[in-house]
Amino acid sequence: MVPLYQLNPQQRAAVETIAGPVLVLSGAGTGKTRTVTYRIAHMLAKGIAPEHILAVTFTNKAAREMVDRVKQLVGKAVRRMHVSTFHSFGLRLVREHAAELGLRPQFSIYDAHDQLALVKKALRAVSVTWKNYRPEDILFRMNAARTIDGGIEPDGSDSVENAIISSVWQTYRQTLRTCNAVDFEDLLLMPVRLLKSHRAVLEKCRAQFTHILVDEYQDTNSLQFELIHLLGRKHKNVCVVGDDDQSIYGWRGAEVRNILDFERHFPGAKVIRLEENYRSTSVILDAANAVIHKNTERKEKKLWTKRKGGRPLRIMVAPDDATEAEMIVADIIAHCGEHHCPFGSYALLMRMNTQARPFEDALRRYKIPYTIVGGMQFYDRKEIRDFLAYLRVIANTQDEEALLRVINTPPRAVGEGTVQKLNEFAHGRGIGLYAALGAIRECPDLKKAALTGLEQFSSLVEEARSMVTTAQAAPSAVARGLWAKLGYERELETVLRTPEDVAERMANVESLIDGIVHFEQQTPGATIEEFLRQIALLNNDDDEELKDGRLAVMTIHASKGLEFPQVYLVGVEHGVMPHSRSIEEKDGEAEERRLFYVAITRARNELTISYPRARMKYGKLEPRKPSEFLDDLPPELVEWHRDAFTKEATSDQIAGFLDQFRKSG
Repeated sequence: MVPLYQLNPQQRAAVETIAGPVLVLSGAGTGKTRTVTYRIAHMLAKGIAPEHILAVTFTNKAAREMVDRVKQLVGKAVRRMHVSTFHSFGLRLVREHAAELGLRPQFSIYDAHDQLALVKKALRAVSVTWKNYRPEDILFRMNAARTIDGGIEPDGSDSVENAIISSVWQTYRQTLRTCNAVDFEDLLLMPVRLLKSHRAVLEKCRAQFTHILVDEYQDTNSLQFELIHLLGRKHKNVCVVGDDDQSIYGWRGAEVRNILDFERHFPGAKVIRLEENYRSTSVILDAANAVIHKNTERKEKKLWTKRKGGRPLRIMVAPDDATEAEMIVADIIAHCGEHHCPFGSYALLMRMNTQARPFEDALRRYKIPYTIVGGMQFYDRKEIRDFLAYLRVIANTQDEEALLRVINTPPRAVGEGTVQKLNEFAHGRGIGLYAALGAIRECPDLKKAALTGLEQFSSLVEEARSMVTTAQAAPSAVARGLWAKLGYERELETVLRTPEDVAERMANVESLIDGIVHFEQQTPGATIEEFLRQIALLNNDDDEELKDGRLAVMTIHASKGLEFPQVYLVGVEHGVMPHSRSIEEKDGEAEERRLFYVAITRARNELTISYPRARMKYGKLEPRKPSEFLDDLPPELVEWHRDAFTKEATSDQIAGFLDQFRKSG
């Protein structure tokens, strides 16, 4: 039996209403995850087959947590459910119906790094003025303009820039086809296209997934909405859980109207509000409610808690941004010394990554252990991406972008001129680059050293491929054998200063191979291709940075879903929050207010807000004004500390706090 007595009345209503459309408005800290997992367990207890339940969310971490919690309640039945991210579910459909989508089975998945590399190459190929354009902007505009039929929607103007974007798009798509690859957007576009154009596939999916649950529904974009609508509008057993007040990803395509208009899309939907907060003090919640109440386009809800009272919000004002950083670090040290809190209980939140520098300087100066959450992740490291590129070529010889990345890594005398000759040779014969390597001795005008290097590369890959195709070894053994013969240390020794640095990077790849071993243990009969697809879907959401007790430094966007006993929200000034760009955009200020609301509700016990009266820009101090959002905070909930620290006195005060802290142990 599912212990429903552990739920409050609103949570229980959300759990027990399993027929028909349901909108669960779950405010910050109101037990959303518990409600979702108990709902799934209750559905299973009521006789709904696990195979008929589809639960989708946005991060691998959330999907794993959902599975683990349901497993604790119902046991092994959870294995037969489909719980995944949107992109993982999309990949499942693309993999099962690759032929209908024009793909060969061993296709590659290009992540954001690969996409950007393709755009850069295409931009250089189509425009002599390519240096005038930011590849990141081109990629953003292409993704925003993509259509289900595989094209891009022109914006109606005849500008040169639009013509360049269109040309880059054609080159980009052709490269993907040549490489038998898809990108991340394809993992949503292609499933929607498939379900719209293949009625039999749609009906099969509808028959299988009769009950659908969507977590963090406020973050869905138009394609994710279309996917859920296509699958769910027949049975109408669709439960979406989310909070429109925490919709902060409009800049990457999230449509807050999806949750606001749910009752219009699914007439007769039952709406259940979760408003009892189990995280924060009543002071923090009253401040958050006052801020978000100023947004007019929202579903009405009001957070409350049994944790009455709490310390007022502090607003600290500094003369400039450098002093602000010193002031905040001093305050953290003082609080830490007084209350004996570990540094891991503090978080520094900011609107933009660029605001972090003075705070990092101060933290390093006073030797405070900290971590940047959302910085470079394991799979973003060069040595990892290089080795994964080798594995991609082994799995898919048509992946020419991966091949070109490592054809001279480590150095084997294959320069740009040699690559150009190889391209021309392949093009002249009407074959791919990898096939051209098999006939490389027939390629004219190659220097002896380059020919030797290309043959060494081809031999290395072919040996590994033969082990894969003849099933002589498990993927981890293939990877370990390749790594042993690669000589990658030569590459590292050319760019790193010390043997210790080289050893650390080599150990990273060894750790990756250990990961393949673990994948094999979890997935009997696993292939390199399957491992690569699993890696491509990882979205760096494990919060590994927070597990070592360091003070957390992050953007507000990166903090969503997290909570800390003490939160410092810094740089809350006009032009930063709300951001200057948002003021000019439709609904931009409303999203910035939601971002402020999210920041407030990360705090469990205490919240300190700060801003500088001036900020250094281009070598000069520019005057700054406080954010207009501060005017929305009820005065009775706020303590003002104006210029409590001076630039001259701050260092002495920090030294005193540090001395006190260290003496206290």
